[in-house]
Amino acid sequence: MAQRPDLTFALTAAHNAMDLAVEHVLRHPPRHIRYKGDRDPVSDVDETVERLIRQCLTGADSANIGFLGEETGPVGNRDTYWVLDPIDGTTNHQHGNPLCAIALGLVHNEQPVLGVTALPFLGHRYSATEGGGAFRDDEPITTSNTDELNNALIGFCDYGSGTDTGLRDVLCASLDHSLTARAQGVRRYGSSALDLVWVADGTLDACILLGNRTWDTASGAVIAREAGALVLDSDASPHSVRSRCVVAVSPGLPAELLPLLHHLRGIRFWPSSGQAAHGSLAFAAPEDSPGSTSETPGPSPTVT
Repeated sequence: MAQRPDLTFALTAAHNAMDLAVEHVLRHPPRHIRYKGDRDPVSDVDETVERLIRQCLTGADSANIGFLGEETGPVGNRDTYWVLDPIDGTTNHQHGNPLCAIALGLVHNEQPVLGVTALPFLGHRYSATEGGGAFRDDEPITTSNTDELNNALIGFCDYGSGTDTGLRDVLCASLDHSLTARAQGVRRYGSSALDLVWVADGTLDACILLGNRTWDTASGAVIAREAGALVLDSDASPHSVRSRCVVAVSPGLPAELLPLLHHLRGIRFWPSSGQAAHGSLAFAAPEDSPGSTSETPGPSPTVT
């Protein structure tokens, strides 16, 4: 098993890289948009931010830490690696909507152990290390104490895009109906990274994300977990980078919320018994890798 990285040093490096990224995003609106697939945009800002952060971390005495970026893919150490979504919520960003995030995580032995998520246009930055608590703008944060679903505000993922949207759309519609009938409110903000940190600080009481693209979820998962949330797969097993879904929920709500996920049982958004059999593959990320529009989970290609 690979040696755990120095999280204190890594957190400093992550904040330094994030400083550069936030400065660039605030000064440079997106000017060039291309599409990796159906309704799956990437902008010049996405690409520049990923390059800036990758270069900064590569120069931070990180020779033994790999890197997985949404736009450029994986390189290096497959057991310990940075994972980045340079702009989570590119569609929002493209339209001038401030609800987007820069999400930088550190994964070790398939578990997120560090996260730094910035919301550049809202002026907040969230961070956490495993065992070290969670913070917003250097102040400690905790989840809400909501303990009844009819008083809860729930974040929910987008419906599907791409060529294989039918099942996801049906499931989202079914879950949306169930949640709307029971929760105080359901919100779809268009950024998984934002949903997760808003669970961490109590803005949301829970969020449900169908799929588990590591660059979207690794940072927010450790931040939410360190703030006191339960961060789970759809079957209530603990979250890892191999999970099929991400459910982050404040401690008072699992008994009411989790049974609603029975819609997912037996399909690709539910863990399978053979899910852990892919441990030898590099960068245990879902199949919806750079350029893919599918939400189907599974391991990413082996690094060469």
